[in-house]
Amino acid sequence: MDEKGFARFCKISKRLRRHLDDKGIADNIAVVKEFESFLRKNRKRRSTGTATEADVEAYSEHLIKSGKNTWDTYISLLRYARFLDARKVELSILNRLDGVNVLPDLSNTLKKRVGARRQAEILGGLEFPSLGSSNTSWPVITKQFMERLEGNLTQKRCRSLLLTGPHAGPPEDYKHERELFLKSNDLDDFLRKRHRRSIKTLETHMKEKTLFYTQEIDRDVLEFVKGNQEIMGGVRAGDVIYETKIPYMTREYLAERDTKMKRYYGCHCPWARESILSGVNIPSDFCYCSAGYHKRPWDVVFGQPVWVDVEQSILEGDPICRFSIRIPKEYSKPPAKMKRRRGANR
Repeated sequence: MDEKGFARFCKISKRLRRHLDDKGIADNIAVVKEFESFLRKNRKRRSTGTATEADVEAYSEHLIKSGKNTWDTYISLLRYARFLDARKVELSILNRLDGVNVLPDLSNTLKKRVGARRQAEILGGLEFPSLGSSNTSWPVITKQFMERLEGNLTQKRCRSLLLTGPHAGPPEDYKHERELFLKSNDLDDFLRKRHRRSIKTLETHMKEKTLFYTQEIDRDVLEFVKGNQEIMGGVRAGDVIYETKIPYMTREYLAERDTKMKRYYGCHCPWARESILSGVNIPSDFCYCSAGYHKRPWDVVFGQPVWVDVEQSILEGDPICRFSIRIPKEYSKPPAKMKRRRGANR
């Protein structure tokens, strides 16, 4: 293990959202050493740099059995994988962490809305898989979760719960969207600028050969996004904005000809994606959870809650996921100079 190189990476790398102090680095090194020891003893003397997805799966099962499957453990391994540019390990860990908070957070939100007793009546007995579990263990639980919600809540209340977007991040993450909006001539101008800025982000990932979330960006992916302003931008039509979700694995999506596999590569939700292959029929309204991810930025942009509907859904058999965002009345007029409301930029 390159301890000195990794320590420097943890202190200065732009690929990390936060840098670590000496204690944090020492803790990370200890975690990586345990992983490397496991690989040497149990996985044909492999190392992190040569480990496969199956190796990560085996180690994750070991962590679960030993009670060491904590966020800190997985994030430490993720940091080291990025330091080594061990792409297979990085992707495997990301896929095991992706969205694991969603159902527990939705369960907690339900509790706040209907009370502990009612929440227990609706969801009692459901046990969520452990952190680090394979995504194949989630579709059945997700199906049961949705059936419980839909059997006890009205459609509107169920969708409203899912739209809370537990995986969307805090509003503070989207302040830059609000600032760009206020500097734009009108909503259509903002949407064009938003799309251009997204393209620049993808260009940077392509140039630096880094992952955009969990996917690699090449020229075909870039041209695909450039050709559709709805992807990572938005297009206004009357009083709604339409957004199309970028496929989860766009390179594979564009190359695939089989309908089922194309939907698989297009779907971002790890459990909905696995359900496509397993045949577990998760109710399609679960895609309002994905709509909640798209809702959060617009709540911040407009300075008020907005409603988002699912127009097309991979769970419904569509090849893409597409959403419509209702524009607040004061912003729904065709191109016109936007007037800043008092305190709008505070």
